[in-house]
Amino acid sequence: MKTVYGLMINSGDADEMLWDHGVWETEEAANSYIESEMSHISGVWVGELKVNDSIPEAAEYQDDEMVECPLCGIEYNREDVNTDDYDEVVCINCEPGYKENMNIA
Repeated sequence: MKTVYGLMINSGDADEMLWDHGVWETEEAANSYIESEMSHISGVWVGELKVNDSIPEAAEYQDDEMVECPLCGIEYNREDVNTDDYDEVVCINCEPGYKENMNIA
């Protein structure tokens, strides 16, 4: 288990974590965020959260290489191109037109 710190508020029925502001590894860092970014808001404090940390290190992308679509010439992340269904790389923006032209041929 790993301990992280997040911002808490009391919603009336219970204390709730403000997930959209993130979590911090130290209580001091979370308090620093409150002082610098949320000093005009009252009722916010730092709370402790226990999480199951099954991955010892932060997950990192192994391949940051961009892929260029030969149809439009723009470079995209690998997730934004289709390399499986066609003979060539096709980006998500060119795919509808590419499919249409394939049906004509």
